[in-house]
Amino acid sequence: MARHIAVSFENEIIKIVYASLKSGNLIIKKTLVLKNEEFDDFLKNENARHFIVIYDFKSFYQDILLLPPVKKSYIKDIIKTEIRKRSPEFKDFSFFYEMLGEKMHEGRKVYELFVFAVNNDDLSNITDRFERAGKRVLAIYPPAFATAQIVKTSYVSDEPLLYVVETMSSKILFLMKDGHFYFTRDAQSFESGIHDIDVQSINMTINYCRQTLRLVPSKAILIGNACSKYETTMDLLLPVMCIELPPNIIAPREVISDFIIPLSAILNIKGMTYINLLPDSYRNLYKQKTILSYYTLLFLILSVAGLGYIKMQYSDIAAMKKQIELLRSEIRNMDITSSYETKKNEFDKVIPLINFLNTINTSADIQKALIELSSIKEFNKKDLNISSIDMSSVGDKVHIKLNGSVIAANFTAMQKDYQELISAIKKVEGMETIADKIDIKSKDFQIELRYGKK
Repeated sequence: MARHIAVSFENEIIKIVYASLKSGNLIIKKTLVLKNEEFDDFLKNENARHFIVIYDFKSFYQDILLLPPVKKSYIKDIIKTEIRKRSPEFKDFSFFYEMLGEKMHEGRKVYELFVFAVNNDDLSNITDRFERAGKRVLAIYPPAFATAQIVKTSYVSDEPLLYVVETMSSKILFLMKDGHFYFTRDAQSFESGIHDIDVQSINMTINYCRQTLRLVPSKAILIGNACSKYETTMDLLLPVMCIELPPNIIAPREVISDFIIPLSAILNIKGMTYINLLPDSYRNLYKQKTILSYYTLLFLILSVAGLGYIKMQYSDIAAMKKQIELLRSEIRNMDITSSYETKKNEFDKVIPLINFLNTINTSADIQKALIELSSIKEFNKKDLNISSIDMSSVGDKVHIKLNGSVIAANFTAMQKDYQELISAIKKVEGMETIADKIDIKSKDFQIELRYGKK
């Protein structure tokens, strides 16, 4: 039974859930509601070391990006560049993205992605608070994306839907279609349920979705305590319904509604790894600590085993040592030793000649490698610029390093020209590609080759 603790930061109030997953059911063990100033003492007194965090960020970046259909390994670098270009205040940040699909834009096929980013300073403020108490944060999720795990198990539609969930100080609204995220926003609200101020916020969000995102929500779906009251004199622009709470959460209905956000973060842990905002530096630190602890444990085990083995074999080693000493004394008296030394001296005289002949027969043919390279017609393309060629002999092979750049108007053309060059090189008999890389920002590339007879 996996036991988890989820901590939801909701303005100055912090909600905590202790729960366990067993056979697909989420069993709630305990819940707490703390003030912000009480939380540090809670961490010091809590025995558990690992926590899942849901944080209601007030400053974040979100957008829908259209990217050319490039390799998946390039997508994150392109997204980082786009975020820095569109929002200069985001310099050091963590982000995740969700692929919405492919579409035609201005006559070209593009990827459509939803992107969400948070400054690493804000994330470090969260992790530092736990670190001071000797605790570790396993994941950081925005509340809308955590709550979406409830939505995906209860109510998903191919039509755009606007979902509403409440925290202690706001209503969180988010737009989904086909289970994918398109938009989220916080609207200040201090009363539980839906009131006039909430209807205004929902109607404004509906108009934004229509005008900016070109998506028209078909319903407003209320989650948890947002369904507790509906006291308003204003008309909502959409039909309203309450979502059914998942039957696999074992707890009283009021508890589920009150703690719906932290519960959502535990409900589908394995399916939420891609929306984890923990900075890479924090993750890498704990990876290194884990590896170091495993190596330390392995070293201790091997040391104990080695000492035990040495102790068991000590008598055999002592007897073997005496036998070796006897053999050494006998060898010293053998005439074969002097015969061996004489023949070795004679052999040493001809070794330089042998090495010279071997060098002549195995030297690499640099001239032939140059001829083979010049036969590759892709080098003559105007979109390719070879800035340098370094060649050196390594045994019977020629080691070649090509440096250059691709002069292309877009990422697709750059990738096409580069892959054609690599393919042409691989077709040359005796030419072997050791490594190749291309920088998608500067469009510079470096290719390492090995040429020689097979």
